[in-house]
Amino acid sequence: MTRTQPETNLSDPCYNYTVLDEPWRATSNTYDSVRKCDQSVTWSGWYRLFINGLSAHIPDTCVARGSCGTDIALWIHGGHPAAKDGVVTRDVCGYYENYCCYIGSFPIKVKACPGNYYVYELVSPTLCNSAYCAAYPTVDPCYNYTVLDDPWRANSSQLSNSYKCDQSVTWSGWYRLFINGLSAQIPDTCVAQYSCGTNIPLWIRGGHPTVQDGVVTRDVCGHWKSYCCYYGSYPIKVKACPGSYYVYELVSPTKCSAYCADL
Repeated sequence: MTRTQPETNLSDPCYNYTVLDEPWRATSNTYDSVRKCDQSVTWSGWYRLFINGLSAHIPDTCVARGSCGTDIALWIHGGHPAAKDGVVTRDVCGYYENYCCYIGSFPIKVKACPGNYYVYELVSPTLCNSAYCAAYPTVDPCYNYTVLDDPWRANSSQLSNSYKCDQSVTWSGWYRLFINGLSAQIPDTCVAQYSCGTNIPLWIRGGHPTVQDGVVTRDVCGHWKSYCCYYGSYPIKVKACPGSYYVYELVSPTKCSAYCADL
């Protein structure tokens, strides 16, 4: 760790931070025997992450156990803020026992800075053999997605003999929905049971973001037993793109159910 030499407002953590650049923090890094522990670090103030000289960030999606040179790799829940949001608080999660946020930790503060980077007010985790991860910035998902165009996903589609199940799909990365060649979206209002080719149709709660909102996190709901959100599922990430369409970072639902598509 090295302390920066700020040239502007000392009270703004965007210009007054400590560099955190240990290579082992990279999400791609795994150690077979030595497990790093951030609980023993004396944290003080704000930090900016680098990997091999390139600006990095703490992941805001689930990180596999054994990554980042530690046993329990720490990531933040709730997504990164936009510059206009100022300083926000985010929960810290660690993957364990097949659950992305099985290990919780003390929340940290995050700020988006001019120049497209983030700074973090880090604190000691609650458990040893856990450490903060670092990831490279990703390609804009608005231009790097997989097309999802199964006709049965349409909100108007109902199957009487068999029901589709997204729990068995290997989801990876971001997806854009289409129905019969037309751009579609996951509904953000309640969907009738047995719609979308499945018995438990999935929709998102909280509405869709605007382009200015960047990447947001939305809860996933499944309609069952006359209750629109009887089944919850792991949250997904959503981004509004120029051109009036949305992309989604989809994950396997907790029940045998399927994501809906609506025009």
